[in-house]
Order: sequence, then structure tokens, then C-alpha cells
Amino acid sequence: MKNYYLALMVSALLTLNIYADDVEEVIVTSALTSQGASELKDPLHVIDGDDVATRGIQSLGETLDELLGVNSADFGAAAGQPVVRGMSGSRVRVLENGVVVRDVAALGPDHINDANLLNTQQIEVVKGPSSLLYANGGAGGVINVVDNSIATTDFTKRTISVGAETQSVNNGEAKNFSYENNVSGFNVTFAASDSLFENYELPGGALYPEEHHDEDHSDNEGDEEHDEASLKFLENSDVENTYTKFGVSKVGDWGYVGLSYSDNEGVMGVPFHVEVHGEHDEDHVDSEDEHDEHEGERIFSQIDSTKFDIKGSFNTDGYSFVNKVDFSFRDSSYSHLEGHAEEEGHDEDHSESEEKPSLFQTDATELGLIFDVGSDDATRKVVVNIADQDSSIIGEEAFMQPVSTEETTIGYFVARDFGSYALDYGFRYDDISRSGSVAHHDEDHAEDEEGELEYYNQNLNTLSYALNFDQDFSENLSVNLGLSSFERAPDVVELFMNGPHLATGRFEMGNPNLDTETSNNVDITFNYQKDNMYATFAYYQNNVSNYIYLKDEEHDEDHDSEGEEEHGGLMHAEFVQEDASLEGYEFEVGSTHQLANGTLDLSFGRDVVEGTLDAGGFIPRMAPSRNFYSASYSESDYTFSAVLKDVADHDNVADENETMTEGYKMLNLKLVKDYQIGKANLRVAAFANNALDQVARNSTSFVKDAVPLPGRNVGLSIKLTY
Repeated sequence: MKNYYLALMVSALLTLNIYADDVEEVIVTSALTSQGASELKDPLHVIDGDDVATRGIQSLGETLDELLGVNSADFGAAAGQPVVRGMSGSRVRVLENGVVVRDVAALGPDHINDANLLNTQQIEVVKGPSSLLYANGGAGGVINVVDNSIATTDFTKRTISVGAETQSVNNGEAKNFSYENNVSGFNVTFAASDSLFENYELPGGALYPEEHHDEDHSDNEGDEEHDEASLKFLENSDVENTYTKFGVSKVGDWGYVGLSYSDNEGVMGVPFHVEVHGEHDEDHVDSEDEHDEHEGERIFSQIDSTKFDIKGSFNTDGYSFVNKVDFSFRDSSYSHLEGHAEEEGHDEDHSESEEKPSLFQTDATELGLIFDVGSDDATRKVVVNIADQDSSIIGEEAFMQPVSTEETTIGYFVARDFGSYALDYGFRYDDISRSGSVAHHDEDHAEDEEGELEYYNQNLNTLSYALNFDQDFSENLSVNLGLSSFERAPDVVELFMNGPHLATGRFEMGNPNLDTETSNNVDITFNYQKDNMYATFAYYQNNVSNYIYLKDEEHDEDHDSEGEEEHGGLMHAEFVQEDASLEGYEFEVGSTHQLANGTLDLSFGRDVVEGTLDAGGFIPRMAPSRNFYSASYSESDYTFSAVLKDVADHDNVADENETMTEGYKMLNLKLVKDYQIGKANLRVAAFANNALDQVARNSTSFVKDAVPLPGRNVGLSIKLTY
């Protein structure tokens, strides 16, 4: 908090003498240098919230998986972290209403992104160099989930919506409610949802008996029936969630100010979790008895997240060199409790021999200020951002000691339109301090004892800059050229990880001496449109110095047994640095046809990315090439769409520990129809995801072999708005 008061004082001095001015509607909320989607020259994609609400999906990664250049690193249905142009983790910044979401998603692939999709207005996706203009550290891209919890314009009428959804693949059901109204001059919003999804069904052959049960399992008829039934569903893939959000705002000629509060609670099964052997008896032969003992257990995560936001904008009407000041403040707390429990007759008093739960906790505060100092000829903005974050892991899976992070960012961004071409450029300076420790384990220590702690205080300064040049060659053809240099400080996991990470099946080792990672990126995009035809082609190359990644240790026949015994059967992996290159392209061509009663849209898209290490070999868990075949037909009150995603085999594996991934064809269908009932509108959406019931695995996932994607999912959603 030490720097917040200084920033607030500066803000107050710069916003004295506030006078009347019309508030300009900002369509793209995460943009710094542009005000509306129609004005943006950057490669930004906007996904409509209504489309998100009618697709029958749960995770952020899956929501974006049909967008060219974006993949999902899934861990079951609920946990799906986005991968943008081969980059993931802290290289992809997830925002909610323009503010960075500071959860524990980066600590493990089984953790969800804490950006709820309830009542979403739109999702903004920025790829390539332009991401610098939106948030720090996002060398891969930026994803901003936008809702209307803090209204920036007055509501003109009361709006109430109630909705429900059902899914076949998981016997799932969900209910939601939202309310918007202007009450005595204040804009009030409320949204709530409640959902329950059971273990999801798998296509035939997605799981094999040897993956699920011990070879020595009993052969009686009852056990065979149990095995056959269990293979139809992915155990511990269930999700239960309750979400509420409240907001209030005041709008005037001077601008707007508002606050919101959200609470997100849920229980999510963990479909893959490696058991640490510890110092088991060498003559441990009671595998069948142990299996019987744990057969009634399940692995789960209990999630609890709260966010408190204050956001506003003040106009100075030209009485200061600052035209407008936008500000945001967020206080957030996120906890992820992971443990074992018996499915039936669960006794909270576990025996001492049972695995204890693990608590992943993040508490953060963040203040952001954007000063509009532009003129008639150019948009100019100065950005100040201050954030404090505490992360800790307590319990059985305490692979990282508590870490404190302080970030201070100063940025300057300019956008200018010269008629046939436009120029955006800017720089961002970040002062980052990470304080943590690493426990050095001693072989003589008992299993439950910690070794000696070595403390580190990393002070890292990074400077990043980006330039976007957009040229209209004709009324049909435009070209965007983006150049950038991103400096990214190592995140807390890369620095201070030291212990068993059961979600990845590895004993992971960080390195407190890692250097800053630098990404030099070039991106060129061609856009063509004439009559009913359109086409887009984007090529990018990202040369990364000191690229940080998790490297599995090389297998040594003489060392394998010793290493596995030392780390409880887990694979040893270390965060290392090597120069690397990521190169790829995205291509889409389509046409729009006006028919007698409606409009038919046809398109073909393809994306390709390849990540290589300069010393030789491939970056682990890269995405394979994909082809998209899309068709959509719409009339006045209904729309039918079909998307066939053709995913190629992934055989550019990093090493012997990364298995090849077989390709698949995924067909998703959706029909949306609107009914007008008096003053109310009823929207009915029917969907069939993975309609061909294909066995599918994402090569970007740590657990792709053990956690396939769901089978055929037929569902129905309804929403009544009045």
C-alpha cells in the first residue's frame, strides 16, 4: 500500500476543477490509444458475449479455442488456460474489465483462470506486439473479459434476465440471473449463477483399462462391470460453482465512478493427480488392498475468490494539460484448496497416514491510472500501475515458499492518424521486486521436515516497447506491421519452485538466478475485403533470448530408479533458459452470400506455429496445425452455425517424456432462435459439441494422455430477458 497514497495524491492534483464534458463510449475497454473497435488498427479480435453464453462450455481456454492462433491447455472441462501463438502462463495476460486477474492459474495447469464468463459482454483478444499497449509482460497476448458490472453510461430502462442450461455429456445443469436498472440516479447491476456438472462422458476407447486400474485387479464379474462403467466417464471431472457479482455506478457530465464486488465459490474434481510414494516399504506388495482403500476417495479442489473493484473516469474539459483521468483499484483474494476425500461417508478426521490438503493462496491489490494528455493531432496517454501480490502454498504440496511481489509500471503511448496510414507506438518501464525463499532439502531430514531456507530478493527492471504501422493501400487492401521488444521478468514459479507438483507429475525446481527474458517480435498482417469476399493473412516471428521453460531431466538407465525413489516416483524437471524462436502464420478466407430469406457465411481458416530451441530441439507442448471449416446461416430470428476443426498430428515433441498426440476432427453445431413474447425476448440455443464423438487430446496439456476431451455433448440453453 505504500505507493498507493502517492498515486492517489497525484491523481487528485491532476483532476482538480472538473467541468462538464460528454463521456465518449469506449467499446474496446482494454485499449489505451484507441477508443472504439472501428478505430483500432491493431490485430484485435472481439468475441460477442451472447456467443459465449450459448456454446455450452466452461473454461476460458475452450471459449477461445476456435480463434486462430489461440489454443487451450486443458485440465478437464473447467480448467483450460489459453495459449496464444505458442505462449502461455505469465506470457499471456488475462484481464477482467481491463485489470489483470491475479489468481494461482500460473502455479499449476489444474487451476482455473479466475475470470468468470457469467453475463459477459465481450472478450477482447490481442495477439502480437500490440499487447504491450494493454498490460505488462504479455509477450504472447492479452485477453480481456468484459462485463457491465460498473456501468459507464446510464441505464435507460430496467432489464431482468433469467436463464438455464442443460448438458448431456456430464448430466450438467446451470441457472443464472441478472438485473440492471437505474435507481434514483445510480446504475445498479446484479448477476448470479449456480451450476453443477458431473463427471463427463468419454468417447469409446479414450481411456484404457491399464490406465485406470491395476493389472492385478480382481477378475470377478462385478469388478468387470465396474471397470467397464468407469471407463465411460472421466473420474473427478465434476464441477460445482456458485457466482455472484454486484455493482453500482454514478454517471455525469464529469465522467463516472463506481464499485463492484464479486464472490466465486466452487468445488472441482481433479482428474489427474500423481501419488507421491515417499519412503514406502520396499516389500510393499499390498497393492490390491491399497487400491481398495483409495477406491472410495476422490481428489478435489475447493475454490474461493473475492474481488472488490473501484473504477472511474474524470474529465477536466481542457482546464488542465490532462484531458481525462481513468483510474481503477482492485483488491482480490483467491484460494485453491486441494485434497482427498471419500466420496461416500466422508470422515473429516483423516488418519495421519493420509495425504494432507494443500492450500494455494493469492492476495493482491492493484491501482491503475491512465492520464489522457493528447491533443487534436494525436492521442497520448501516460500510464501508472502499482501492484502488490502475496502468493503462498501450504500443506502436502507446498512446492513453493511464500513469495511477495511488488510491481510499479510507467508507460507512455501515442497514436496518430495520418490519413492513409496510422502509427501507434509506446514504451513500458517496469520495476519488479520478488522476495522469496528456497528450501534446500537434506537427505537426513525426516519426510515432514523442511530443509534450510535460503532467502532471495530479486529486483528486476524491464523496458519494453512496441510500434504498429497501418497502411491502407486501397479501399480493399490494408497492411499492419508490428514490431516490439518485450522484457519479461521471471515469474514466482520459475524462480522459487522447489518440490513435488502432483498436477504435472514432476518434482519441479526453479532457479532464483534466472535472467530477464527478451522477446523480439515482428508481425505483419494483410487484410483484404471486396464485395462479399474477405481474406486475412498474418505472419509472425518471435525470437526470444533467455527463453524460460520447464525441462524434464534426461533419462539415464543407471539413474532412473535412484531419481524416482528420491522424488517419490515423480519425474525431475528444472526451469532452464535457452534462446528460442517461435514462428507461425494465420490465414482465413471467406465469403458472405445474401440469399432470398437470409445470409450465408462460409469461411476457411488455418493456423500454424512452430517453437524451436536455437541449440536444437522443440519447445515442449506446442500446438499442432489446425484447419477450420465454418458455415453460418442467419435469418431475422435465428442463426445456425457449424464449425469443423481439423487438428493435425503433433509429432514435434521436445524429448522422450513428451508423447506424440494423434490428430482429430471436432464438429461443433449450434442453433439459436429468438422469440418475442410481449415485451420479453426468449432466446433458445441448442448445441452439439464434438458431435462426431471423436477421441481428442490437446498437445498443449500436461495431462493429455490421462485426461481426454469430453465426448459428444448435446445441450439446450434458454434465456428470458424483459
